[in-house]
Amino acid sequence: MAQDYDTLFKPSERMRDLQFLEEIEQNPKISQRELSHKFGIALGVTNACIKRMARRGLIRLKGFPPRRIAYYLTPKGFTEKSKLMLHFFSYNIQHYAEMKKLVSKKLIEMEQSGIKRVAFFGVSDEMEIAYITLQGSDMKLIGIADGDEDKQGTRLLGHKVLSLGEVKDLNPDAILITSMQQQLVYAKYLRISAESIQI
Repeated sequence: MAQDYDTLFKPSERMRDLQFLEEIEQNPKISQRELSHKFGIALGVTNACIKRMARRGLIRLKGFPPRRIAYYLTPKGFTEKSKLMLHFFSYNIQHYAEMKKLVSKKLIEMEQSGIKRVAFFGVSDEMEIAYITLQGSDMKLIGIADGDEDKQGTRLLGHKVLSLGEVKDLNPDAILITSMQQQLVYAKYLRISAESIQI
């Protein structure tokens, strides 16, 4: 199951193309090194993507001194960018509907087992979907926690983001893991740290 989530969150070639096309449109003089750093990919991968997009006629390269290259979208590049944006917009709507269905099923199970007070663990887009879905139940969100210290202390959905220890002190009936990307890591962490709370 974790492998499915890794595949789900690994950017596809099409997503990378869209990211590059958007960035190049905004900043034609961006270097390959800057693109690599911005998107967290190897410089060689960036170089291969740029060459592939140039061969496909999506971008055109133009040299300018000293030893720099600018990248410009071609009309074909603008068309491809529009197609990719439409594709990902459609995908996101489908993804949202699937996530809402999964979260609804889990919340119904929790409610049927008598859970009234729930805490979320993992700040993410999935958590926002869980929050919206929770509004249609008799359960109450009593806190939000995250393992990332940078997120702790911030306010979200009317709650201060807490550490696991702080959220355990709120005595929730259950903790719902609300980050698909980190689900296995969080589940192991929670089982070790919160033995008396349903996960």
